[in-house]
Amino acid sequence: MVTIVMLLSVTCLVATGVLLLVGLLLVGRDGSTGASLQYATIAGVAEVSASAMYLVWINVGGSAAFAAANALMVLGPAIIPFAFHALSPARGNRWFMLIAAAGVVAVAVTSLVLPVDEAAIVRAATFAVVGVCGALAALRSRHAHRASIRLLAGALGVFALYCTARAIVLGAAGGADGGPAGVFSDTGAVAVGIVIIVVTTAATSVFWIAVGRETLLAAAGASAVLVIVPGRQPGDTGRLPRFRELVDDVREAATAIDSDAVAVFGGAGLSRPGAATALKDTLRIDHGWTEEEIALLTQTTVAH
Repeated sequence: MVTIVMLLSVTCLVATGVLLLVGLLLVGRDGSTGASLQYATIAGVAEVSASAMYLVWINVGGSAAFAAANALMVLGPAIIPFAFHALSPARGNRWFMLIAAAGVVAVAVTSLVLPVDEAAIVRAATFAVVGVCGALAALRSRHAHRASIRLLAGALGVFALYCTARAIVLGAAGGADGGPAGVFSDTGAVAVGIVIIVVTTAATSVFWIAVGRETLLAAAGASAVLVIVPGRQPGDTGRLPRFRELVDDVREAATAIDSDAVAVFGGAGLSRPGAATALKDTLRIDHGWTEEEIALLTQTTVAH
């Protein structure tokens, strides 16, 4: 059991790292997608913390550790309706949020006052309810047409069905020695949870990548001129050295000379065609660019 919980902990840690990396690079902290990144981070931290608390409970014991582990484990998926409410506020999402939050409280309380076997039944049933709330919040969002969001909703729906079946099996076992076997055992539940975490992390990352791409394309189309750092020099197969740093410099300089400048793929979009010359001067004077680096930039006028 310790091994499988440690595997769950590592999976949650990696998933949280992926969400942070993809989110910060492509989403940022602003806007509705930025809020969804914050909720995703909370969910990831909750799952990692839950795994740690399960290890404490296995090695030390105590109802408090067990209750904290269960509550944190349910808190992860319970955050999903909050993230979708940030993306598309709706009255229905408020109900999903309230139900999911109530489930976390119910799991914490029952884990404190009930025997372990009975608390496990409540936890499984609550997972099912929370999974349904997350799936419905995803399907009711304005992004439900995206394949990544439908995949996320489908994974949560499958998870809800599994947890419903597991709650029934646990109830039928009635605390029998060893409990249920196979996919409905504790090890099986952790394995299913790992699969769901991987799928939801992948779906969320794909969603953020798609939204980021569309946002940058829209910004590029609304600009008068684009100043871009090419990914590589002509004739080279490797990426341009310091590419990310150069792109950040272009965007920072563009903002300094043009309040309406926007970030686009590989550079910045300017609202005035004549601002491109001032941008290059700013890069030379304020950012220390060499003439060779400035010569790398490509300038494209956007036809409207």
